[in-house]
Amino acid sequence: MSKFDVYTEYKENNREIFGKTENSFKSFVKLKFEYVKNKTSELNQHKKFVKNRNKKYFIGDIQKIKLISGIYDDPSNLQKHINKLPKYSFAIWFKFRLEAPYFSKDDDEFYIIQNPILKETNFKVPMIRGSSWKGALASAFRELFKENYEDNKDKIDSFLRVFGVGSESIKAIESYIFDKSKDLKRVKEKLLEFILFELGLEVDRDLINEVKNISSKDKLLDVIKNKLSKRLGNNQRDLPLEFQTHKGRAIFYPTYFDKLSLEIINPHDRRKRAGTNPIHYEVVPAKTEGIFQLIYIPFDAVLKSDEKIREEAKEDLANIIKALSILSNKGIGAKTKLGWGRFEIRYLSCFRNFN
Repeated sequence: MSKFDVYTEYKENNREIFGKTENSFKSFVKLKFEYVKNKTSELNQHKKFVKNRNKKYFIGDIQKIKLISGIYDDPSNLQKHINKLPKYSFAIWFKFRLEAPYFSKDDDEFYIIQNPILKETNFKVPMIRGSSWKGALASAFRELFKENYEDNKDKIDSFLRVFGVGSESIKAIESYIFDKSKDLKRVKEKLLEFILFELGLEVDRDLINEVKNISSKDKLLDVIKNKLSKRLGNNQRDLPLEFQTHKGRAIFYPTYFDKLSLEIINPHDRRKRAGTNPIHYEVVPAKTEGIFQLIYIPFDAVLKSDEKIREEAKEDLANIIKALSILSNKGIGAKTKLGWGRFEIRYLSCFRNFN
């Protein structure tokens, strides 16, 4: 056996391998066990074959997985879908082109390189999860009110409507306001956690002292009204809907790609000024196109007036588009500090059911 070589031969048409066998598959890999007399000639022949294919390899069945996930290739069909949803629903759809590689690590431990890209489980297509879009867009949205949040309380309300809230912090505040809990000390701690970690706002000494001095439910509502919420009016003594546990109005769809490539990061030794240990990353290359799709449904506003829901939907739509613009410059996925994941928005379309 030692005098024989083993290598693979790729065929697109099974008839080239199996003759009259039913042609029901797209491609095959044929294992060849034979003695190769002229290895150089065989390898050159294989390289020529790859070159003639323009070095392009198609991955999985991207059209099928997009169909299963409810992603529209033709945006005009999306308007028909929005027309069937509750009034003041809308969709944001656009194609984008990556300006830099995109990478998000997969959990697959058995792979040919140490950093495989995240792929859809069944179709093995590289993807951005809907939850990744949600997290990245929420981070970009916080930029809209981070600098001067007391003058942008309407944007905080919009943020909570779009992305929802359901953390232990908001549950503790909710329980205290609705007389299900009497633990005021815990509520003060959770309020600071909510401001710092979920809204991403700066907590200074004045705010800490103001929260420390809360002595009753009314004082707690005053802090929320003065610092965080525009919806909490002067005569309102209950938490607004935005500050209660609820699911967000936005539904984020995944994005699938049809190309893969490799990138190498080679950390250098400062003293020797030479690479130490190259790290390989499987990435979606720059200039690859993908589709972003988001659907907004104001399902939680059945008790509000038409005018109020319309105002909120228009406000949320404008804020989401501003946040998407920020996100396109910040990038999505891992290694965004290196500039990876940045993208250019193309053919942005909004489909509304406002009539």
